[in-house]
This record gives sequence, C-alpha cells and structure tokens, in this order.
Amino acid sequence: MFGVVKMANQQAAENKPSAIMTAIIPVRDYFRDTLGELRKVHWPTRLEVRNLSAIVLAVTVVMSLILGLFDFTFEQAFFGILKPTPDLIWVGVLVFVVLAIIVLVFFAGRERR
Repeated sequence: MFGVVKMANQQAAENKPSAIMTAIIPVRDYFRDTLGELRKVHWPTRLEVRNLSAIVLAVTVVMSLILGLFDFTFEQAFFGILKPTPDLIWVGVLVFVVLAIIVLVFFAGRERR
C-alpha cells in the first residue's frame, strides 16, 4: 500500500512543470492568444489608411485654428478689460462669446425629440 502512494507521489512530481516553465507558459499563452486575435482583425487598405489619415490631419488643423482663435480672442478681451480705460469692443466680444457658449451648452444639453 505504501508503495502505491510513493509511486503516485513520484508520478505527480514528474508531471509538475519546472519553475521556468511555470513562468513561461502564461507568456506563451498570451502571445498565442494575441496572434489569434490579430488574425481576426480587418486591416485597412492603403487607400483607406491614406484617406483616414488625411481626415485626422484636417480635423487637427481645423481644431487648432479654432482653439487658437478662441485663445487670441480671450487674451485680447481680458487685456482690453484690464486696461485703465477698457476697450468696449473687446468687452462686447467677450460678452458675446460667453453668451454664445452658454446658449450652445443649453441647447446641447436638451433632450432631442
């Protein structure tokens, strides 16, 4: 009876992976699964990549121009207000921009019917 238990323990010890294999198996499985998922991906054609890249660049340029315009407008408005004699034009521009932002936020927050 003790011989059977000793034999079972030896087989269990032989089937147990080494410490190195214990560390390598999860990494191997990760890369195997990753490659399997990458095979399922629909890769865009060269034309699609070019068109989408052009769209991203165009949106980036337009947004940078819009943000630059807002920055310039707010800078001029605040400097106009901070002068000893405020520029009424820039005060009016600032009031208009703030009101426009409030209106846009109000309409963007409404539920669409």
